[in-house]
Amino acid sequence: MSRFDAHRGYAPASDRPRLLDLMLPWAAGILVTLITELCVAVVVWDWVAGDDPSSVASPARTILFLHLPSAVCIALGTWAAAAVHRSPSRDSRVRHGLAAFAPAVALQLVIYVSQGSDLTVITFLVQLVVLLVGCAVGFLADRLRNG
Repeated sequence: MSRFDAHRGYAPASDRPRLLDLMLPWAAGILVTLITELCVAVVVWDWVAGDDPSSVASPARTILFLHLPSAVCIALGTWAAAAVHRSPSRDSRVRHGLAAFAPAVALQLVIYVSQGSDLTVITFLVQLVVLLVGCAVGFLADRLRNG
């Protein structure tokens, strides 16, 4: 007997490759992170800063208007990715961590690559802290939600 259901055209959940169990969480995490980052960018750069980016140029305002909202967006993306990850793959800590953290890490790697030679040590470290805080808060929110 074939492992594919002839009437429905898909494999049962137990026969699916494990990589397919990660695709939905990754897509959800990337989409939620990108959409929330877009909303934050519109709010900060269109409403708060307006046409004068120097109004958010101080270190305190940069943290308040750039890094904290970015950490929240990463947390929401991590939470979304972890929330849509289902059993039996969710029962493995390694696969669940991979499902939850991979979208945020992949997006952060894209940001690092896009900065190229403008990436400094302090910029790298600040963005790394934002990534770690966002991932930890999002994963904690998922854990609290699921007990």
